[in-house]
Amino acid sequence: MFDFLGRRREPKPKEWRTGGVSFLAEQIGPAEAQFKSALSRRFASDARIRRAYLVRVAYPKSGPQRAKVENRGPDSSGAPVEVLLCVVAPEDLAIVEIVAEEFQKLFHGSQHMDTLFLTDAQEREVAKVARPFYAAGETPTASG
Repeated sequence: MFDFLGRRREPKPKEWRTGGVSFLAEQIGPAEAQFKSALSRRFASDARIRRAYLVRVAYPKSGPQRAKVENRGPDSSGAPVEVLLCVVAPEDLAIVEIVAEEFQKLFHGSQHMDTLFLTDAQEREVAKVARPFYAAGETPTASG
């Protein structure tokens, strides 16, 4: 009945600007396939979303990301590598909240997912390393 009392509150999404993000490869795996499938179902009813990619990225060594040692290896010297959801759509907090809802259903509360609304130039870079898992008007792919 009071299930909500035991849940940890998730922080509200924060806006940040990218700079020097390197798109590395498509993120694939069983859990990612479930996540992509869930998002594809949600995105299919949202005309704003044209395409979506799930990719591994390297962020600059300094910037707005979380803790200094996060995803940088045991000696904190590596470039931060994370999984990023890339969306071709107008920037809208409601889209970020949809992504957060589906992410929280599948992944541990200590994990996080950044969402990037791609510019045309960024999408060209992403398309070099990954296929969209969602494209408006197309049948969802089974990649994962």
